[in-house]
Amino acid sequence: MIRFDDVIIKIGDFQLNANMTIPKGFIAVIGQSGAGKSTLLSSLSGHQDIDSGKILINDTRIDQLPPNQRPCSVIFQEFNLFPHLSIAQNLNLVCGNHFFVSEGARKKIQEVLEKVGIGELIDRLPSQMSGGQQSRAALARVLLQKNPILLLDEPFSALGPNQKSELIELVYSLTKDQGVTVLLITHDPKDAEQVADHCIVVKDKEALGPFETLEALREDGPLTGYL
Repeated sequence: MIRFDDVIIKIGDFQLNANMTIPKGFIAVIGQSGAGKSTLLSSLSGHQDIDSGKILINDTRIDQLPPNQRPCSVIFQEFNLFPHLSIAQNLNLVCGNHFFVSEGARKKIQEVLEKVGIGELIDRLPSQMSGGQQSRAALARVLLQKNPILLLDEPFSALGPNQKSELIELVYSLTKDQGVTVLLITHDPKDAEQVADHCIVVKDKEALGPFETLEALREDGPLTGYL
């Protein structure tokens, strides 16, 4: 369970307020461009400082911890794969190693790449892969981290509708059995309808919710006029 306790985040003239309790499950974070969706997730991951309030996970305060000590994994739009390293070497960094991939680490990496459907690409460079394949590699990397919270900052937005839908379903199926809480930033209500248990709406400098997904998306719900 994630709790934003009277959190205020200020960036220049922009201010975002958040006061909510987020249950376990698959959560869609929806709102207009520039509303503060990424800011909200960055405050949770530790990549954005808060100005006041508290952020807690299972009643333990985390907002004063550095990013590497928070139980969160993040997939960004850019995937952040090192271009000069093979996929095996990229994922090997998560295993606590450097460029040399041991036999044991390679086996773990191969297994997780098989789960996301690109086991045969283990020795490819990111530049030798499509955008969809790179997104699967980024997903494999966070699965290796085994954190209980996964933050998705529109990593599939550049993909076609069918490919994006397929990858959202893949994330859902791979994380549900592990009890991982997923927060997915999206501009598309169809993404929320597809898999989300709840929905957070970011608008008017405030994060609202969580709502039951259909409640947020209905004609007179909190998203009316904002998408």
